[in-house]
Amino acid sequence: MIQHLVERAPFIASLTATDDMGYEFSAVVPEGVIYSEPGMLLNGSDDSGNLNGEFPFEILENDSSDEVKRLVHHFLIDNQWNVILWNELSDEEVENWFDATKL
Repeated sequence: MIQHLVERAPFIASLTATDDMGYEFSAVVPEGVIYSEPGMLLNGSDDSGNLNGEFPFEILENDSSDEVKRLVHHFLIDNQWNVILWNELSDEEVENWFDATKL
């Protein structure tokens, strides 16, 4: 299951927005997973320095262009996220992430 996830990584698994804390996302990266956290983008910034909780991309649904894939890869790999390593996840957590990729 982990190998399947690593082969698909990096990808954003879920994206939510809240009125007070901006966007939150969960994702899979080659090293492990990123769980959504309230305010996780509040301290980040895009190239212009103005992120303030905003998600840095236009809506990603149904857009599988190479450019979007490149931007998502850069966003997930080159930022300092709280990554939970594969060996720190329970078997149940890995299975849940694996099941989510089959939807």
